[in-house]
Amino acid sequence: MSSSVAVLAALTVATGVVAPGTAIAAPAGSSSSVAQTPDEVRTNAAAVVGLTITPELLRLSESDFVYAIYQAAKRQGEIALEVQYAALDAYNRGWTSSFLQTGIYEAHQRDLDREALYQARRTERQPAAALLGFELTSILLAQDDKNFVFALWERAARGSFVRAAAGTVFSGTPAEHKDFIVRGIFVEHQRDVDAAKEAAEKEAAEKKLRDARVKAAAVVGMDPALAAQLTDEWFVQQIVTGGLVSQDSEVWYRAYLSRTPEQWRAFIDTGIFEAAAKDKVNAIKVRAAAVVGIEAGYARYLEEGPLVREIWTRARAGSQVQAAARRALDSGSPAEWRIFLETGIFAAAEADRR
Repeated sequence: MSSSVAVLAALTVATGVVAPGTAIAAPAGSSSSVAQTPDEVRTNAAAVVGLTITPELLRLSESDFVYAIYQAAKRQGEIALEVQYAALDAYNRGWTSSFLQTGIYEAHQRDLDREALYQARRTERQPAAALLGFELTSILLAQDDKNFVFALWERAARGSFVRAAAGTVFSGTPAEHKDFIVRGIFVEHQRDVDAAKEAAEKEAAEKKLRDARVKAAAVVGMDPALAAQLTDEWFVQQIVTGGLVSQDSEVWYRAYLSRTPEQWRAFIDTGIFEAAAKDKVNAIKVRAAAVVGIEAGYARYLEEGPLVREIWTRARAGSQVQAAARRALDSGSPAEWRIFLETGIFAAAEADRR
């Protein structure tokens, strides 16, 4: 019990931590005998773990002094793991003198060697860990390259080039493991980036095509969901064979003439709208031409100016229709021709009926 009190008193002086008021049992294996190792040996050993030597520490038994070193090493954490293990083993198994003279330095060297190895591995592995977004822990640093490759495989996205390559390299040579960690993973990651970019561009292009078909579908009243699903070819074929437009329409005719991928795309992007605009004008011309009995096919064939002239020619002499057609012709204005064909001829015909 006196040995335990001595340890607590010495540690209180060395660390500035006040011992608890309650009694604490002495560590297993402690001895009340005064240590036989010289003060210089103890001082040098204590310096390894940053333990400040005090008279109280020097008066401890050798076993208790080793336990004090163990506690100091434990406070240092992972950088002194080997010293911790060796000190505790020496304390429990009674080889404290050997530990203070040589064992602590051998353990400390193992700590230094391990830290040097970890630092080298940290330098090599940190970029790969950062690439996949995980923390490089001591457990991962303790693994050899092969097992670290497995850790990369576990964390890589399913279906990625990185994961596939890691799975292949895992069964390779140590040199291949190292090369994958410091170089190969970045090559495969770039392949993943390129593939993702290509997929995004492909999806954007396909969306653009779908949107164009949906927009074109509105011209002929096609179901937009159907238009989005169809290929360009089948979209055009649906217009040709689906009964959506009359076969004497410009839209149907332009669709019918589209036979190649380039022609299908041109029809969807612009052709259908141009054809629909022409059909709208043709409808105006056919309706106006019917007032004076001009055949629909011939009316569609004529341009607006010649059609107005044809109406003037066929209109009853002296009629309001003939007079209105004459005024439109004399204006020389396409806008006036359009007004005559859309509304003027019908107003004139109504006046003739009065």
